Amino acid sequence: MSIPSHVLELLQPLHPPGTDFVRSGDRISPSTSASSSGSSESRLQEYLYKAEAGDATQLVGEAASLRAMNEACAEVAPTLLGSGTDDEGRKWMLSEWHDLASISAAQQSRLAEMVAQMHLAPAPNGQRFGFAVPTCCGATQQDNSEEDSWAEFFSKRRIGDLVERIEDSELDKLGKEVQQRVIPELLGKLDVKPSILHGDLWSGNARYSKNRDEPITFDPSSYYGHSEADLGITRMFGGFSPAFYQRYHELVPKTEPADQYEQRMQLYEVFHHLNHTLMFGGSYKSGAVSLLEGLLHWADQKGL
Repeated sequence: MSIPSHVLELLQPLHPPGTDFVRSGDRISPSTSASSSGSSESRLQEYLYKAEAGDATQLVGEAASLRAMNEACAEVAPTLLGSGTDDEGRKWMLSEWHDLASISAAQQSRLAEMVAQMHLAPAPNGQRFGFAVPTCCGATQQDNSEEDSWAEFFSKRRIGDLVERIEDSELDKLGKEVQQRVIPELLGKLDVKPSILHGDLWSGNARYSKNRDEPITFDPSSYYGHSEADLGITRMFGGFSPAFYQRYHELVPKTEPADQYEQRMQLYEVFHHLNHTLMFGGSYKSGAVSLLEGLLHWADQKGL
């Protein structure tokens, strides 16, 4: 397959003069003959090229996510080398290719350090809760319209948006009640600033990179939000060790009031149960219902 000129312009300065490149599907590699005389880094580094015609919302969102994550923590995700629109109107992005393996228990602490560094990085001046472009969590295009208030953003752009799109009367009732009674109490009083989030940090999107000899995350669905919101899906599918949470919270202490941390985690997790209900149907509804009912029971106990 041919390699577009705008891609070669990005790759050639990264390799010795005269290096040729070969493309197989989305994967671009220095040719064997050229890389054999180059450095070990030249031999090892390969690249991921994506191009889409028409509605390329997911690709554009992924590129913007990687760019923001790279700026916050260079190690946490593949490096984005470039993105744009080609001469035929197709959206494209070029990033590092990583050969992946599972993360060992010993590497979980290092992963936590990377995620914490990303969350602790200051947001751009004037950045509100949300993101400049839509991003896709799985197949779901997220409403990232910005809000000044984290509680308003999460209530309207996350829980409310999904409940409305699912069109299930039980979830509609429970979701609206959580919006009215729970979210103002759990999120409305928090003193938090926008952090760049991965947005879809389940264990399948966190692996060990053989290229870097480090953990890495990928397939982001980023936006600026409360750092703890990134942990919601880590609980849904498991795969994250106690060492991950221990090291993370050594660097990013639980937001005050810490005694409401567990309820916040349930709230952030329910978003992903709702999203999976929207994508895959009723098999995930029971998890969403259970979490929503649990939050409302907590509100009852609090007299809310």
